[in-house]
Amino acid sequence: MRDRVIGLLEKADLALGSAAGVVAEAALAPIIESVRAVRARLAFPEDVLVVALAGGTGSGKSSLFNAMCGEELVDVGGMRPTTSQPAAAVPERLARAMDGYLDELRITERHTHSGPPICLMDLPDTDSIEIEHRHRVDSLLSRLDLVVWVTDPEKYRDARLHDEYLRPMAGHGEQFVHVMNQIDRLTPAEAEAVCHDLAEALAEDGLGEVEVIPVAAAPPSGPPIGIDRLMSSLGTRARSSTLYAKLLDDVTQTCQTLHQEAGGSLDFDARAAAAVGSAAEALVDDDRQLAVATLTGFLDEVEVEVGGPIGDQIAAIAAEVPGHIRRIVDAAVSTPPAPRRRFLRRVEPEPADPKPIEALIAEAVIRPVRALLAKRALAVAAVAELVVGIEEIRTGR
Repeated sequence: MRDRVIGLLEKADLALGSAAGVVAEAALAPIIESVRAVRARLAFPEDVLVVALAGGTGSGKSSLFNAMCGEELVDVGGMRPTTSQPAAAVPERLARAMDGYLDELRITERHTHSGPPICLMDLPDTDSIEIEHRHRVDSLLSRLDLVVWVTDPEKYRDARLHDEYLRPMAGHGEQFVHVMNQIDRLTPAEAEAVCHDLAEALAEDGLGEVEVIPVAAAPPSGPPIGIDRLMSSLGTRARSSTLYAKLLDDVTQTCQTLHQEAGGSLDFDARAAAAVGSAAEALVDDDRQLAVATLTGFLDEVEVEVGGPIGDQIAAIAAEVPGHIRRIVDAAVSTPPAPRRRFLRRVEPEPADPKPIEALIAEAVIRPVRALLAKRALAVAAVAELVVGIEEIRTGR
């Protein structure tokens, strides 16, 4: 599977290369970043699952981080927000192998643990008043295999968590695990009720039926509660190829965006032939203004349909149409007439042939547009090849 995903990235690179100059740079930038992130994720052992703890202030993420690692690795302070920068804990045997990935994510606080093959991250609080904290969280969420959303009995209905994160990201629900922390403050019946209520809220967010795992990462006395169940759930996700599902989702999004930006069929040749024919007939009738209006109107339509850099270049060609028509008319006028023959009776002159004029218009106006659209067609074909590759992996062919 890993080799097939790598092959898919090569097709994505080809599609991106073909889209350069066809799709606006501003639209390409996030797509390039997505492919780069996927490649960075594949650069380290696939048996490591990258998991991040995300949640609001005071939810106990840092305490849960320590409980999952089995030792006190990060500070748990009384002042909030405690987590100002992401921290990571990686398996001891893979610490060096993970350095490049953590460098890529700009995570400098690093620890090692002797537990399962999980790279665990403690993210800044999602509801932090520090705006840079929220930006940091947003930038990392799309680069992870799984996100453990940590809530507590007081703030699990927080509007910011649901409105700004969970609901907009419902399409990635397969990569989410939901935890209700601090259940040691509740009776068993109360803990069951709040977990059920959170599950209903998540269903309203579009996440479907989800399991909410009750835990107590740092009870006043005794060991943490529910950690084994949480780690078992993560292990199940790791064995279910969650990583590749996430990567395919990312590349699929890339493909969809590229396809929307590159556009579809235009039926250009038939429409161009009609416009050229009408313009040539107008010139035969000595109506230069109608010829210009016909051609520029057609090119304006194509420009709108294509958009992006190619559309801009077509608009530039449309602006040159009056000059082309003037040169075509001047060339026709400067052509010496054919010698007349003497006839005994008067013969009506034959109507002018528009074909030579059509050829001149096609060469001056249509040929450069067709060259631009050929470049666009290559981009569309490369995206289509990427679609086929994704579908083959999804269906196991």
